[in-house]
Amino acid sequence: MRPASLTAVILAPGFAFLALAATATESAARDWQMIEDESSVAFTFRQMGSAVTGQFRDFATDITFDPADLANASVTTEITIDSVDTGNGERDAGITGADWFDTATYPAATFASSSFAHAGGDDYVVTGDLTVRDITETVELPMTITVDGDQATASGTIELDRRTFKVGQGDWASDTAVGYDVILEIEVTAEAAD
Repeated sequence: MRPASLTAVILAPGFAFLALAATATESAARDWQMIEDESSVAFTFRQMGSAVTGQFRDFATDITFDPADLANASVTTEITIDSVDTGNGERDAGITGADWFDTATYPAATFASSSFAHAGGDDYVVTGDLTVRDITETVELPMTITVDGDQATASGTIELDRRTFKVGQGDWASDTAVGYDVILEIEVTAEAAD
């Protein structure tokens, strides 16, 4: 059995950190650093009709953000696909295989922001390019962000279709065994780096 695409995971950290930085009150650009033990990028998909959950444990993000200058905000994120963990070794091996993420050819997935928009209150939308298996797609992620001094938290949920990035090929191209939709859940805690 091979699980559905975890493509959405790649964009998660970048969105979250950009959102966190957006709420800073300083007028100068501010960098944020993720607190790894308090952050997660989790996903859910359906396999043989049952929900399966997992996460990527290795991801890194660089963020620079000036809330007074949204045009120059930037965030880049990279996730090591081999760090996938669904609690099942056979399933995890399948995720990294040629029919799914093909980590021998594409060991990482990336996200690069293009814009950030305030959606009211603590809500934001981050737009950017998500690249998986050398396929790039523009995506949007809604985030809820709260900031308390030099610490911030962000959370968001998005649903993606694994077919967009050709994840799940050959015998896995249909949704008979593994569904097309992947739900990504992001929980990030970060601290000001400056």
